[in-house]
Amino acid sequence: MTPETMLSGELARSLFLLIRVVLGLATMAVLAVCVRQAILTFAGARYHQLGRRKYWWAGLCLLTVGILEVLQRPAEIALTALGRWLGSFRVFPDPNWPAATLIAIYHALAATLVLILAIQGVGAVYWGVQSRLEAWHSRTSPRADLYFHLLIAARKLNHILRAALLTGMLVTYVLVVLRLFPLTADIVLAGESYLGTPAQEVALAIIGYLPNLGYLVVIGALGWLALRLLRYVFDALSTGSLTLRGFRRDWAEPTYKLVRTLLLLFLLMVSFPFLPGAGSQFFQGFSLFVGALITLGSASAIGNIVAGTVLTYTGAFRIGDMVQIGGTYGIVIEKTLLVTRVRTVENEEVTIPNSSVLSSAVVNFSSQTAKGGVILRVSAGIGYAVDWRTVHRLMVDAAGQTQHVLEDPAPRVWQTNLGDFAANYELRAWTKRPEVMFETLSSLRRNVLEAFNRAGVEIMTPSVRAHRDASDVAIPPEIFPTRGPARGIAVDVDRKE
Repeated sequence: MTPETMLSGELARSLFLLIRVVLGLATMAVLAVCVRQAILTFAGARYHQLGRRKYWWAGLCLLTVGILEVLQRPAEIALTALGRWLGSFRVFPDPNWPAATLIAIYHALAATLVLILAIQGVGAVYWGVQSRLEAWHSRTSPRADLYFHLLIAARKLNHILRAALLTGMLVTYVLVVLRLFPLTADIVLAGESYLGTPAQEVALAIIGYLPNLGYLVVIGALGWLALRLLRYVFDALSTGSLTLRGFRRDWAEPTYKLVRTLLLLFLLMVSFPFLPGAGSQFFQGFSLFVGALITLGSASAIGNIVAGTVLTYTGAFRIGDMVQIGGTYGIVIEKTLLVTRVRTVENEEVTIPNSSVLSSAVVNFSSQTAKGGVILRVSAGIGYAVDWRTVHRLMVDAAGQTQHVLEDPAPRVWQTNLGDFAANYELRAWTKRPEVMFETLSSLRRNVLEAFNRAGVEIMTPSVRAHRDASDVAIPPEIFPTRGPARGIAVDVDRKE
């Protein structure tokens, strides 16, 4: 063989290899464009633009796949004959290459159509589930509710499943197509020899876990039904359409949260043996560590939860009540199993642990609103020279001029003490607005002070220290008109010249 012949043979083989590579790349590019358009059209945002045409496309793909499957044997015979005829030309160094390539293109076309049909199925399922979830989501208010967040999680899970299914189908499709062509078949076989065993083990592990997954699905479905039933029952108790003797309506929501928490813990306990890796030593050790951490670090939290539960069912206060907890006055704005939040009269938000609330004296000013109101007290010490009837009248008149003070029951004045310097009086007035009781009490004190000032009555509290003419009796003249005149105070002043 001459060098010229060898050079021409090497050139022919190089040209033949280049043709095979270019043809393979062109085929893969065409197939990739078709697959990409199928994903965007049938599983992407263009799905809703198809309308009824998506059914025609699905039917057309299914019909084409059926035809290719029926004509597979005759087509292979015809393509083999055509390939042998092309291989008889000396253009191709390998006479079997044209027939193998034509048959590979035929099967690649069939695999592409099957992939497009599978993409259509994934898109139909995805958009069907997505539209259903969006309809449920539109009827649910955006609040901190378990059902609302479950819908959000379901939508994200739907996205993830679509991406996982499409990725798996694309990887399988690429491997199948590459194995069809002689040039890339060796690469795929080499990759399968390295990755086949791990993939097989993963697949067997997934298949072996399917029974446990079935148990988890059943437990989850039963738990979901139980939660829906609980929500329905406690909603009925909250609205009053369902009544239980001794069960108050305001207990419905905290009782639902408590029962829901217990149910979820029960479901977690039942599902624990069926979780992936539940029997491994690592999982058991980690569970033991988490349990010890919760046991050692949640003593105060458990105490607060127990205290919150006790406070809920003792009915010490409700949200919106004006209360005094220890030394804190304010309106209850939130009551949870862990803490109670109060907005004070200074517009400060105070968070009090429920264990502290339970151990403190709780005064509820709002609980007596429907039973007569809250008593406001104003004390004053008045000298004995002022008739007690005058003091009573002035205090009662001042209460009548104060906003939010009730006329029924009428304000009353009590003598609380007969001191050395003054008689102590206490005005008691009622109001049904405990949330503004401090403003009302301030106005009541101001009106009492103005009433005394206009009447010329001096308040002796704090006591005024003075020298009094003991010859004049400290009794009102209208009460003791026959008393003698005051003799005055004798003062002896020595002058030194």
